Amino acid sequence: MGIKITKIGVTKDKISARGGLPLFLRYIEKTGLYRVISSSLINLIFKNNKGLQLNQFLKQMFAFCMDGTNTAISHFDQLKTDEGYAALLENTTKELASSHQTKRFFMKLSAVTNLIFNKILHELFIWRLKINCPKIITLGIDTMVLDNDDAQKREGCETTYKKKKGFQPLHICWGPFLIDVLFRKGSAHSNHGNDYTQREKAIVKLIRNRYSEQVPIILCADSGFADQKAYEYFEDELDIHYITTSKIYADVKEYVKDIPSQNFCSLKKNKAVWGCVEFGNKLKSWKKFRRCIFTKLNCEESGQYVLDFSKPDNVIYTNIGNCKSADDKLRVAGGGSFFLTKSIIQISHSRGADELIHRSIKELATKEQLPFKSFGMNRAYYFMLVITHFIFEAYKQDVTVDIVPITTYPNTFRRKLIDFAAKITSGSRYVKLNVSRTIHETINFKELWKRCQSPPPIQHA
Repeated sequence: MGIKITKIGVTKDKISARGGLPLFLRYIEKTGLYRVISSSLINLIFKNNKGLQLNQFLKQMFAFCMDGTNTAISHFDQLKTDEGYAALLENTTKELASSHQTKRFFMKLSAVTNLIFNKILHELFIWRLKINCPKIITLGIDTMVLDNDDAQKREGCETTYKKKKGFQPLHICWGPFLIDVLFRKGSAHSNHGNDYTQREKAIVKLIRNRYSEQVPIILCADSGFADQKAYEYFEDELDIHYITTSKIYADVKEYVKDIPSQNFCSLKKNKAVWGCVEFGNKLKSWKKFRRCIFTKLNCEESGQYVLDFSKPDNVIYTNIGNCKSADDKLRVAGGGSFFLTKSIIQISHSRGADELIHRSIKELATKEQLPFKSFGMNRAYYFMLVITHFIFEAYKQDVTVDIVPITTYPNTFRRKLIDFAAKITSGSRYVKLNVSRTIHETINFKELWKRCQSPPPIQHA
């Protein structure tokens, strides 16, 4: 029989259950992210030197988002009394923000527009581009519904296409990174106004000016973004490729019915088998023919064959092969295989990865309800989440890549690399972060701390 606990007591030691936060925050500090944000126009709003400074607010928000224990703004009041938490953030409890201070900061940030917040995301995007040096850039664009149906009335919280009240931000992503975000009211559909083309224009211009004038750019989108005017804009003005799905109109269905079965080719994805056929198509309002690829699912991944009347059909439109200047860039970059029908289908089908980003950021936020009634304050809060998510994805690539897979979602990451016990001790010349021997050896704590001291810095323009 083991030794039983017979007494309880209180310790004056500074102990916290979020031992991984100091590493994450040190990584952020060493990348220079605070400098990037402070040098933006956001800094103009925080001219007063009294009270909590901008960098302190940012650090505490990044820790708050990454921690995810409690996402209520009132939780700041509880954290303010926690000496162990303050020590992890290299603060005293007096330097921690209260809920009222946090609300005042977001009130100031409510005046900051999507454009200014996106300047920060663009700097982060260029940072990662110059690290990874891709020869071909594939972007995804989509909207994500934030279900606030059960929350109290919010400004801009309107009925979405999912029949729930909420917000519907527009996202442009590159791999696991959200690189441009337009925070919008819930009723703003995919192709709302000129949001779609203007945000894509901003990203293309950024890539051409700051990364490469010749790198091929391929935009992938679902049927909500299938639009003749957008296609023309991408071909004539932006000189980029696109691959989008589209609604299947009656004339397309009739045309496909008459195509002999031997003209269909097969495409395997895992154990699923798709039938596909390509032809040129010109809808009634279009000025020219575009490549059209019709696909139908013949066999599911389970091995179950699909009956004709229940087959999920799909139509893909692309200008790959029909846009000379963009095609030349793609060939020079070694993208000859991208012209193949099967490659275009595979790229279109891989759009499901964009949904994984949505799952990841919702998991980071822990809930979809935003905390404020003001649209501007909720926009600022959402961008704090997006920036934290970007740094989280970069952190996995730069620091923890050999500890957890880079595809790890926030909850799993928190369990392994954030939520472990730590004790902070200090002497006359040092402050020491102590963890158990098991944690130290299991996650190679010493090496992680070393990597956090020298990450690739953000080269601010």
